[in-house]
Amino acid sequence: MKKLRVTVAGKVYEVIVEVLEEDEHGPAHTAKHTTASSIHELTAPAAPSLVHAVSKEPGNVASPLAGRVLAIPVQAGQTVREGDQLMVLEAMKMNNYIYAPRSGKISAILVRAGDVVEEGQALFTIL
Repeated sequence: MKKLRVTVAGKVYEVIVEVLEEDEHGPAHTAKHTTASSIHELTAPAAPSLVHAVSKEPGNVASPLAGRVLAIPVQAGQTVREGDQLMVLEAMKMNNYIYAPRSGKISAILVRAGDVVEEGQALFTIL
C-alpha cells in the first residue's frame, strides 16, 4: 500500500492505493486486489484562492472573510481598476487575494499588514 496525494480540479485528496504487480513485460496487467481504504479531502496550504471583496457601504471595500493581513501592495491616493489586487489576506493557512470590486482612487487604507480582520470589516475606501 502506498499513500499518495492527488490534486483534481484544484482540490487535494489523500488516497491509499495498492501497488500492482510487475512482470517481465513491464507494468502489471492484473492486480491481486485493489482497494481505496480511505479518501480524505484536504486543503492545500500553499494554493491561493481568488476572493473578490464585497462592499457593504458606498466607497468601502469590506473583508469577505476573517483572517490576517499579509500584504497591501497599493497605497492611499493610488488609482485602481476593477479587478486590481488590493491585498493578500491569510485565512485558514491559505493566501487569499483581495481584488478591487470597482475602479476608482484609494482614498483610505483602513488596516495594516499584520492586522487581524473580521468578515465584513472595512479594509479600503475607494472613491
